Amino acid sequence: MAGLLQDQAQDMGGDAPSTGSQFDDPALEQAIEYLGQRLYAEDISIEIAKVVEKSPTPQPKMLAEIAYRLAESSDVETDGDIKEENLSIIGMVALNEVAEIAEQAGMQITPADVSAAFQEMVLIFAREQGLSKDEIATLEASMRQVDDAELAQGAEALPDDFDEQIPDEDVPVGDENAEVGAENNQQMMRV
Repeated sequence: MAGLLQDQAQDMGGDAPSTGSQFDDPALEQAIEYLGQRLYAEDISIEIAKVVEKSPTPQPKMLAEIAYRLAESSDVETDGDIKEENLSIIGMVALNEVAEIAEQAGMQITPADVSAAFQEMVLIFAREQGLSKDEIATLEASMRQVDDAELAQGAEALPDDFDEQIPDEDVPVGDENAEVGAENNQQMMRV
C-alpha cells in the first residue's frame, strides 16, 4: 500500500521520506518523516488496508480516527514541538495517506469524504482539548454548513501551483494588531 509519502521515499531511493526544507518548522518535518516511516517501513499501511476493507463504520469517521491517531503519534514523537499553527498540516498529511491507502484497498472515496473526515478530525481535536459540549456543538454546526462536495469541487478547480501563488508574508499578531485596529476605529468614528 503506497501513498504520497511512500512514492517520495521510493523516488529518493530510501526507506523513510525526507521532506527537505519545505517548512519553517523542523519538528513538522520530523513528524512527517516519522509518519512515513510508521506507515511504510513498519507496514502499518497494510494493517490500515485490512481494517478499511472490513469496517462497517462510515468512511469519514473511520478515516478521521485513523489519521488523527497517526498525526497524534507523529506529534508525540517530536515531543509536541510542532508549531501550533502547523498541527493541521500533519493532520492533513496523515489523512491524505490514509485516504490513499483506503482507495488502494478498494474503498470508494470522494473528495467530499476526505473533507468530511477532516471535519471529524477537527471535532476529535476539540474534544481532546477539553472544549465544552456547547462549544463542540457550535463548532460542529458551523462545519456542517460547509457543503463538502462543493468545497472539494472548488479545491479541485484551483491551479496546481496555487500554493506557490500565496504570499509568504507573516500575518502580524498580538498587540500591534489591537493598536492598529483601535486607531482605525478611532479614525472611522471621527468621520
